[in-house]
Amino acid sequence: MLNDLPRLPPVGAVIERDGPIVRTHYGTHGEASHGPLPDGDLDALVARQVEAFARRNEPVVWPVYGDGPLAGVLLAAGFTPDPERSVLVCPIGTDTTGLPRVGADWPGHQRIAELAARAGPHRRPYTEFLADSAHLGQSSEVVLDGDRAAWLEEMDDVMVVGGVTDPGFAATLAGHDWRAMPRVGGAHPGVRSLLAEADGDLREAFEAAGMRETTTVTRYRLPSPGEPARTRPVRRLFAEPEQDEIWARFYEEFAFRPDMRAFPGITEPVGSATWHVGELDDTQLDALSDIVHKGLRAAGEELYWLDWHHAGFRFDPARVDGAGPRWPGAVFPDGDYHLYLTHDLRLGTFGHPWEETVCVWGELLTRIDAELTAALGEPLRRSEA
Repeated sequence: MLNDLPRLPPVGAVIERDGPIVRTHYGTHGEASHGPLPDGDLDALVARQVEAFARRNEPVVWPVYGDGPLAGVLLAAGFTPDPERSVLVCPIGTDTTGLPRVGADWPGHQRIAELAARAGPHRRPYTEFLADSAHLGQSSEVVLDGDRAAWLEEMDDVMVVGGVTDPGFAATLAGHDWRAMPRVGGAHPGVRSLLAEADGDLREAFEAAGMRETTTVTRYRLPSPGEPARTRPVRRLFAEPEQDEIWARFYEEFAFRPDMRAFPGITEPVGSATWHVGELDDTQLDALSDIVHKGLRAAGEELYWLDWHHAGFRFDPARVDGAGPRWPGAVFPDGDYHLYLTHDLRLGTFGHPWEETVCVWGELLTRIDAELTAALGEPLRRSEA
């Protein structure tokens, strides 16, 4: 039975283990997952998880499959159950007809989010599924056919339905041969069965399509001690207009001119300094990162990390490192142009991979100029008024 254990940390999340329990901390909420629980003091085990999630001010979701004593312990600890749902399974289908998939088409994802908000409940809310797109990678499928949508993830040899917006789509999902799904990088050749969670009309539709109940699942919920965060500490920019917009402004305001031989690559702003970083040793590279991160954190606002022609991230520097997820990206330009930026571009860093330089500007330079110079030596050049 699938037990919701992630294979990799989802984007912006932290995974911790306490014996048989795996806690996934998303910053906005937390999830507890596990396989079979050993005999023992379940009250103490649950109490430790409640305390851990409370320290991070996260509301908790705890799925319980089938019957057992855990449900009573969760109720005693203050959890409230969602309605019970059936867990349905069937062998993978044989229909190889192509399905209308959504890739990097952002309007398509927006449309599915609208449909998902009017349907449900879903095993995996679409907003969470989309936030995990980097984690899911090629194991995921997103299908949009008119007003019917579904999102699925390959987990071991099972294709798991994260959500479906219309019971009329159930037969299509159950009958499809996901092993033959044409896709960049291959299909899903190891998939042997389809799994879905459903109740009401959706369950009836899946059962009519040949799926059979193997167990039930009830999700137990516990609120956070205070108002939880509304966004994850780190969010991947997945072809959103937001990423296109900030790149367009950077091109225009900095006269960005990508070139392997024409340096410096941007019109470096007044009040900037540029260091050569191509020959730094590990100690100096660590110092570069530590100093820049400290200076960026002092800005007191969300930041972007951009990687030319790759996915970027928006993140809250006050909620990364320490007990939070890793600081996204890198200062050192290790193959492409790397940038840390505020939304208004007033401060940041620009790493040039071929000139092997890092340019620092704005109030960030004011904060860290002396430290960087002490750690790296005098800058290659300065742009002063």
